[in-house]
Amino acid sequence: MIGQRHEIASLQSDLYRNRYYKMLRKLFVLAWVMLLLVVVIIYFVLAAAGPPYYGSTTTGRIIPMTPISVTKGNS
Repeated sequence: MIGQRHEIASLQSDLYRNRYYKMLRKLFVLAWVMLLLVVVIIYFVLAAAGPPYYGSTTTGRIIPMTPISVTKGNS
């Protein structure tokens, strides 16, 4: 009777230990995925293009403005 209890207890502890390590591995993978996503979000925020600027003429016509570094010709 006592031997059977010890066997059951041993099987249960093996089961819980194995599940603990599986869950720990999953948590590490999820932590790396979250870190990767945070890095990607930070990259998108910092590398985002500026808003387009528009100028208008005296008649009200809207003209897109290009930055000086993009214009061709006078370099």
